[in-house]
Amino acid sequence: MAEQVASGRKRLMETSYADFERLIRRQMTRLFGSGGFDARRDIAGIILNRWGHARVVQPPGFYYGQNGQPAAREIVAKGYGRIAIGHSELGGHQSATGALAQGQRAAQQAIKNS
Repeated sequence: MAEQVASGRKRLMETSYADFERLIRRQMTRLFGSGGFDARRDIAGIILNRWGHARVVQPPGFYYGQNGQPAAREIVAKGYGRIAIGHSELGGHQSATGALAQGQRAAQQAIKNS
């Protein structure tokens, strides 16, 4: 899995913006062309964020631990001194609800540790 992630990241970073724009225009034309879509007329601009968010591919052991050791997310959620960390993935998945819950937990933890 790590090789696949590294390969995908390499491809993402090596692909030029012009190539991405060409691919996006081609795909949108294929998907919507029969409904009258015209890329030249209908696309004013394309914004490409290569890293749309801080999503990482968690290594084995991140969620559930390995070899009797605590999971990395459990260690991170404990914080470091007065630093409290709240991130949706600490709850096991990305979601707005999870992000809010982790933010609340981290805020309460920070108050407790201050």
